[in-house]
Amino acid sequence: MVLGASSGVGLMSLQVARHFGASLVIGSSTKADRRDRLAGFGAHVALDSNDPDWVSKVLALTDGRGVDLLVDFLAGPLINDSMRAVAIGGRIVNVGRMAGESGTFDFDLHSMRRIQYLGMTFRTRTVEDFGVIAERVRKDFWPALARGELRLPIDVRLRSIAWRKRAK
Repeated sequence: MVLGASSGVGLMSLQVARHFGASLVIGSSTKADRRDRLAGFGAHVALDSNDPDWVSKVLALTDGRGVDLLVDFLAGPLINDSMRAVAIGGRIVNVGRMAGESGTFDFDLHSMRRIQYLGMTFRTRTVEDFGVIAERVRKDFWPALARGELRLPIDVRLRSIAWRKRAK
């Protein structure tokens, strides 16, 4: 599941899940028009994370088990619902905090479900880290990118800086 899937990185996350063979890919967005686009980027199901029943829907889709991996771009007040949506022994990778930088964290729920929780940011990465990441992208994703199997929408194309200056 990708919670907050309508961002550029979220759309790529949906595609990466399919690329690596996920049998069920769930994306979320709070905006209906954005949810409508998620299927085109690999989501089997699109949910509204503002819907108070989104966790129940995830559990229904997974026969009560929950998802194995939840990529979280929202965090904040949704963290406990995210943990409820994850399978026992599942993982949450926090990539963003679009819903808030803090929230109440139910440590008992976390331990009872044996969830691995991993926080990610590029802000504290070293030059060496970036080299390792670039090599992994080249190895794991570049062929699929070159074939157009992984893609992102382009909203605006600019011809050149000189053209923009003339247009003023």
